[in-house]
Amino acid sequence: MGGDFAPHATLQGAREALEAWPGLHLLLVGNEGVIRPLLAQHGFTPELMTRTELVHAFHTVAMDDKATCILKEKKDSSIRVAAQLVREGRAQGVVSMGHTGAAMVASSLVIGKLEGVDRPALASVLPNMMGKPTVLLDVGANVGSRAEHIAQFAVMGSVYAEEVLGVERPRVGILSVGEEDGKGTDVTKDASAMLRNIEIRFEGNAEGRDIWNGDFDVIACDGFVGNVVLKSSEALAEGIIGGLRESFMATPLTKFAGLLAKPALKRFKQKLDYAEYGGAPLLGVKGISIIGHGRSDAKAVRNAIRAALRAAEHRLHERIQERVALLLPQD
Repeated sequence: MGGDFAPHATLQGAREALEAWPGLHLLLVGNEGVIRPLLAQHGFTPELMTRTELVHAFHTVAMDDKATCILKEKKDSSIRVAAQLVREGRAQGVVSMGHTGAAMVASSLVIGKLEGVDRPALASVLPNMMGKPTVLLDVGANVGSRAEHIAQFAVMGSVYAEEVLGVERPRVGILSVGEEDGKGTDVTKDASAMLRNIEIRFEGNAEGRDIWNGDFDVIACDGFVGNVVLKSSEALAEGIIGGLRESFMATPLTKFAGLLAKPALKRFKQKLDYAEYGGAPLLGVKGISIIGHGRSDAKAVRNAIRAALRAAEHRLHERIQERVALLLPQD
């Protein structure tokens, strides 16, 4: 029920996911009185309905609600009910396009944190110049992280890149202001020191340019920094696409040039499109949690479900718990 285009985009994306993956079963959580009349309109055939179940939840968390409202005022909200399904084992994961804070609270407190994980981290998969993904985390779940938290983010991101994205021995870095070991804050230097003593492919400090040049597969940072990087990157990508479109429409000659360049521009836009990856996994919880963009369309919803399906197939949360327990010292 969450997101700018819900429930229509959510239902269309869910239907496309069911058609794409015959082994997929979905629990659609929300106000049944709203959802059920829309199912036929969005192509839910009797065959697809055999793999679909409606779970009623009366309330929806509005964007101006506090994230913690799901704990008291809106216990029967769709995101709280969906998280409870994961906690009870009725679902392997939850996908939400709604209130990001509420989704993180539901995932951390209702589904619960993995043993040995101090703070779950929100990971974003960004396209780099090599045509491959770069995992950046944390991008907003934690503001003001300690060194041990950033070290945990790095380990969890490495597991995600390896298990879900298929990156063999991911190259891991800590986001800093210079590539030299002595640069950065005390927090980033201490996090680097922790990672040098464990068995992951840690390659030192990563600079801002390394998010895009493909020199690292996983880059860990504090959630405040990561969120600023992510939001500015989204705005820059939109600005580039909009600027190119405006330039090509300036004169008849540039319009003709734009027509010739259209296939290349389409491929370029696809590389920058967040909808290609669907959503950001919240790593470190006892299940799968994918949190999508509020502006997600059907394509983004479909791909967010794909991300959850891949994570479930690889038993991602179990792999993360194993690696965190083995590699990082516990309190």
